[in-house]
Amino acid sequence: MTEFHRFVVDGPSDPADTLAGLAEQFHLRENEAEEFDRRFLDTADGRLHAEQSTLEVRSSVEFPLMCSLVWMRGGQVLASARVEPGATPGLADSLPAGPAFDRLRGLIEMRRLLPVATVRSRLSACSHLDSEEKTTARVQVDVSALPDGRPLPALLEVRAVRGYEDETSALLRAMRTHEAFDPTDLSTADLAREMTGAAPYLPGKLSLELDPRATADEVWREVLRELHDVMTANFQGTVEDIDSEYLHDFRVAVRRTRSVLQEGRGVLDPAARDHFRAGFKWLGDITTPTRDADVHLLDHPTMISALSPEYGDALVPLHELLLARQRSCQAQLAQDLRSMRRAQLGAEWTEFLAGAGPWADAAYGDDAPDAHRPAREVAAQRIERAHSRLVRDGRTIDDASEPEALHDLRKDAKRLRYLLECFGSLFPPEELAVAVRPLKSLQDVLGEFQDTEVQAHALAQFGRQLDAEGADTDTILAMGGAIEQLSVRQARARREFASRFGSFDSPAVAGAYASLTRGATSKQKQKQKPGAKPKQKMTSKRKRRSGR
Repeated sequence: MTEFHRFVVDGPSDPADTLAGLAEQFHLRENEAEEFDRRFLDTADGRLHAEQSTLEVRSSVEFPLMCSLVWMRGGQVLASARVEPGATPGLADSLPAGPAFDRLRGLIEMRRLLPVATVRSRLSACSHLDSEEKTTARVQVDVSALPDGRPLPALLEVRAVRGYEDETSALLRAMRTHEAFDPTDLSTADLAREMTGAAPYLPGKLSLELDPRATADEVWREVLRELHDVMTANFQGTVEDIDSEYLHDFRVAVRRTRSVLQEGRGVLDPAARDHFRAGFKWLGDITTPTRDADVHLLDHPTMISALSPEYGDALVPLHELLLARQRSCQAQLAQDLRSMRRAQLGAEWTEFLAGAGPWADAAYGDDAPDAHRPAREVAAQRIERAHSRLVRDGRTIDDASEPEALHDLRKDAKRLRYLLECFGSLFPPEELAVAVRPLKSLQDVLGEFQDTEVQAHALAQFGRQLDAEGADTDTILAMGGAIEQLSVRQARARREFASRFGSFDSPAVAGAYASLTRGATSKQKQKQKPGAKPKQKMTSKRKRRSGR
């Protein structure tokens, strides 16, 4: 038997009447009760909600200076700490120290915690008693109301006491057969959001269920519509700079859109495809400065933690510079996103996806020969081509290769990853998982290699700017230390590349991709054993010398 159970209870809105009725019906004895003001927090994409946990700032109504940050799941406290009245944690580094909150930091990652519901609750801790007055179950009665006074349905949570499982089972059967009790997975925060009509949490990972029997044109448009929904959901949060991850998710949707358009050669009308590729390139370009500024700020705590403690104060001027730069970039981004150019692009794109407007009028013909072919077949060809290119280019990289070779390989990996993410539901999930896992690992090391190089270059520029503005020696030395740490991380990533690529370029992974793309008819498909060097293309001069 699951030891934790929750019920929604229909009954009188007065807490005392609710508790009195429950106590009489189910032999409950109230042990203690207290009123709290509770402010629930979650990320914009509802990561705590998805884990069926809640995080709240809880303050006693009787003693308002007594405030706690409480993380709970299934009626159990996972982490708790005293906080200052009015405190609202934001990013992960603002959470209290300790291993319990470290797990929460790992859950929310880069997302900001935002208020999602506020209630006043009377929490009653009760015992369910048997005929001998022994406690057979712990019961909490939660009677809450919104700030405007509207009552929420009462919540009743039951937890078994060891050794009295049979008695608890009997209690649960009685509750389930009672007309006023409905089993639920909803929390107080969920009920409050439902009553206030709060917007749903942002969608998390891209979730598509594509029909493998559909035509390529139908599937391409369905994917593009889903990506458009993600951009729309994150647009306002990006403009208002509520959370840097709004911009991150917006940019990912833009990049995926550009990739799907690129892979739409032969599927989409060429004129429309070229027009929107240019439009979304501009949209991606205008978001880059702000995202770079966000990344510098997000990486700042990690950078400080890698240095000697005395460097923390010395890097305050850098942090102030990064903040000022982020505000400037964000102001320009908000202006660009509110511009007529962006609005026109959005209107044209909405019409195109709906099959209306001037860009949707073109008839399919020789310019779109793949439009009416099976989507799975077309996607398989694109995946096969992208995989072959990544393997071919990766095998040419050795210890003497220039950094640009790894940067270009990262682009190859992104192309393949976007294809798998956007069209993966056309293929068996088991084979898809084998294909994706080593690709993610390879992308991680390629991303670390490039990101550390970009950040080191940016820090060098910031250092020159601060030096020109009269920063003291300690600040410049600290920045030099930070650049050195980035160089160490980049060198580590460079050393790990061969191993990560070797795992990707393995027989098992090659077999998964072969299974995914079985039936693809790429004319240039070459069968090579994993690890073999690719054949070099012959230049015109070499062809002439060979007599061909």
